[in-house]
Amino acid sequence: KRITGEVAMPGSKSFTNRALVMAALSRGESHITGYSDSDDSEILIRALKKVGVKIIKTKKQIIIQGNGGIFKEFNGAINLGMAGTAMRFFTALACLIPGKIILDGHERMRQRPMAELVNGLRKLGAKIRYLEKQGCPPLKITKSIKRGGVVSMNGGVSSQYFTALLLIAPVLESGLAIKVTGQQVSKSYIDMSISGLKDFGVKVKNENYQKYLVSPKEHYQAARYVVESDASGASYFWAMAAISQSKIKVKNINPASLQGDIKFADLLKKMGCAVVKNKKEKWIEVEGIGELRGISADMEQMPDTAQTLAVVAAFAKGQTKITGLSTLKNKETNRLLALQRELAKMNIRTKIGADYIIIEGGQPKGAEIETYNDHRMAMAFAVAGARVPGVKILNPKVVAKSFPDFWSKLNSSGVKIKRAGCKT
Repeated sequence: KRITGEVAMPGSKSFTNRALVMAALSRGESHITGYSDSDDSEILIRALKKVGVKIIKTKKQIIIQGNGGIFKEFNGAINLGMAGTAMRFFTALACLIPGKIILDGHERMRQRPMAELVNGLRKLGAKIRYLEKQGCPPLKITKSIKRGGVVSMNGGVSSQYFTALLLIAPVLESGLAIKVTGQQVSKSYIDMSISGLKDFGVKVKNENYQKYLVSPKEHYQAARYVVESDASGASYFWAMAAISQSKIKVKNINPASLQGDIKFADLLKKMGCAVVKNKKEKWIEVEGIGELRGISADMEQMPDTAQTLAVVAAFAKGQTKITGLSTLKNKETNRLLALQRELAKMNIRTKIGADYIIIEGGQPKGAEIETYNDHRMAMAFAVAGARVPGVKILNPKVVAKSFPDFWSKLNSSGVKIKRAGCKT
């Protein structure tokens, strides 16, 4: 059925988590509005509180009393669940805290790579030990750092390692220089981090994504910070419009955002959709106006919407090749394998490689979709329910990791949802 409607997005989890750390390390009181109410952000708030950061959260704002990077001694364990961003950011922050700290998480978290970040922190003087599998959590941190200096890290694994170090750089006595070996992946997330640091009074010199410099003269300033709406969340509603020949406007979204996922609408335009953007009023509207066509897309700068595009591609005529996906195997699940398995259930043929997936468009059928504890698998495949009956999403609550209101917003947009396993 054709849907015509408008939907507003919640705050970006990525920007919220950066702002939480920056506010905690500032001197004075910061106010964060428009924040993400995701599980991941809540996990980070709890972790910050546990090490002594004073935080008050209301429905309208988060008030944080920053400590300028000066922490009292803390000895104990902190569990960061499934929150990969929080684990990376908090590992760097924990290296500022005197004491003995153990960082652990969900079973899947214990498989997610941390070695590049740990090596970088060790070069700065931190003492970190792996308690189980080499290169992965749980970690034990027994020596903190103060001075800063120069470190090198492989740019090809995760941009979050670089963000984690940039977030602590302004409280290090001698500043920080981070050299990138190889090519920097997910540059859009680096741009988001540098933008956030600027909003909290810190200038970062970016030398063509090969070196990042934070001068010892740079220090955080408390801020009143407004979190941008989430472009990743918007992608599901634009995708739904595309496959069901509907028209959906996502309000309160900035077409000029630094979020890489904001360009998802442009990919849908290449597939045959009509896309209208309004920078002044901050909205983007997508309308599916005919048969979709397969495309080639490099999604290195927007990997979080790769699953969404893969589901759209299942309904397109011809072949779609999505490249730049080297980071997907290290997410909440191996997303390339998960996509292949679940699309096969819908009678869609695919081929995957180390950093790509090829989807042969066809006539998808309804199926029971396993989510692998991955919020983006749940939301991407829910999109298919706007076009075909019988799509059943297992473990629907997993969306709370980034978008707690997803099902209610999907329902209000006109897609019928049955609560028995969230059948769409």
